[in-house]
This record gives sequence, C-alpha cells and structure tokens, in this order.
Amino acid sequence: MKPWTSDQIPPLALDRLDGPPVDLATLRGQPVVVHFFATWCAPCIEEMASLDAFAASAGAPVVLAVNVGEVEARLRTFFRTRPVAFPILLDRDRATMKAWKVEGLPASFVLDRELRPALKTEEPLDWTSPAVTNALAALSPQAASPVQPMRDKGETPR
Repeated sequence: MKPWTSDQIPPLALDRLDGPPVDLATLRGQPVVVHFFATWCAPCIEEMASLDAFAASAGAPVVLAVNVGEVEARLRTFFRTRPVAFPILLDRDRATMKAWKVEGLPASFVLDRELRPALKTEEPLDWTSPAVTNALAALSPQAASPVQPMRDKGETPR
C-alpha cells in the first residue's frame, strides 16, 4: 500500500446487491476501505478470501466492495458460493470507478476516520498479512491491531 493524497475524495453513493443503498458520507467516524473488483478478474477472486477474513476481524475498518459493471445475476451466483462479511455495491455504469480514477482491478483505497485519503493500492493484497496490518495500524492503531488469543485465567503472557 502506498500513501494516497488527494484534495478530496469523489462521492460514493451506490445501490447494494442485497440491502439498502450505501452512502460513504454516512460512515464518517470510522476508517473505510473502498475496494473495486470484478468477478472476471482472477486476482480479484484470489484476494476476496483474505479481504473477507480481514473485514470479519475485530476492529477492522468498514469494507465497501464496489463491483464494476457486472449484472446482478452474475454477482448473486458468484457470492452464493463465496459469501462475504461486507456489502457489495453496484457501479453499473462504471462512473464511480472513473470518478475514483481506478486504472486497474483490483484497486483499494483506505480512508481515515474523517474520510480523508490515506492509502491506496492497485494490485491484489493479502489483507491478513503483517505488511497490510502494519500499514493500517499506522492509520488507526485499534482498527488494525491483530486479535490476541484469549488466555485462561491465571495464564501468564509469554
């Protein structure tokens, strides 16, 4: 992930595959990952499992996955066998992708708690890797700290 600086982020208000529409502006106060993908993109498919594990972990930023230009039936079929713990947003006409200046898939943008640009990448990541965890910890320590295993009472930390 690389630092991402921009004067402002484009608006993001999209229909959701299952559920009510999502407006990024309503998420102020928590870090957000905006992830652009397509089901025909092999690296996107490979990345989806680690992104799902990341999103399901305690204290993770909100993850919004933006599908670029695919029909809903294809997405429903894809996610029926690969359910995820985050909303799938529909960029039907690719206008959001263009507004965010996405040049390749997958692409991910990390916003801080005030929805200011922080980090970005236009390559697949292992979202559970220490490198990603450390990059996010610098942004929001409690959002990216690894989950510590529970100890039995009386057990001393090692």
